[in-house]
Amino acid sequence: MSLSSQEEIRCPCGEIFEADIWNSINAVEDPELKDAILSGEINIVSCPKCGQVFYAEHFVLYHDSNAELLAFVYPSSFVTDAEHWQKKMEEDFKKATLDIMPEGIITYKPILMFGLDSLVELIRDEQEQEDEMSILEYFADSYGLSTIRLRPHYARTNKIPRLLPVSKEKGADMREEIIDGLKVLLRHNNLLSHYAEFLVKLEEDVNWKLDKSWILSIDHKKVKKLAR
Repeated sequence: MSLSSQEEIRCPCGEIFEADIWNSINAVEDPELKDAILSGEINIVSCPKCGQVFYAEHFVLYHDSNAELLAFVYPSSFVTDAEHWQKKMEEDFKKATLDIMPEGIITYKPILMFGLDSLVELIRDEQEQEDEMSILEYFADSYGLSTIRLRPHYARTNKIPRLLPVSKEKGADMREEIIDGLKVLLRHNNLLSHYAEFLVKLEEDVNWKLDKSWILSIDHKKVKKLAR
């Protein structure tokens, strides 16, 4: 759930005061807080002495279960001790899964971030990917393509679009079928930058394979043979 608390804030003018700060955000339950993050309105405070309005940098736990995204966002200044915070994140996550969360409720690993700007950049990039995925999904049949949807966490970790186009070719392996599907898609729309970048990566990596554990769903209308 989303949680806020009264925290001690120091203004650049030197004044110390308390303000209500969001320290845990559930993007599925409270999508308006996700919007507030993107618009730069989260954890904005006003100094009661000088009146200055500023962002109160503070730890934020951000969770979007639909995107399989659990981010531990520490203040940007903490990056100088990233190894320590990485270890703390892993310990806190392990404790939470053992003591608080029902077993198996979160099956993906958290990610470590420094500064809310880094989270905003990630969310916006994934929104752009969603727009490109919508184009593929809408035109797949008319382009003669099938689609494979991947688990968001694995796609993010491996820098792969979450929805892949597949063009069935006799005797081709899955990598070749995805490459061909990407070429078909980009031939119709060459502005899909995330798919274009992935095509370059895939053509350079001749050993790339699609791990079946990454697959969330398959367009069974055309994709018949995944067990290779």
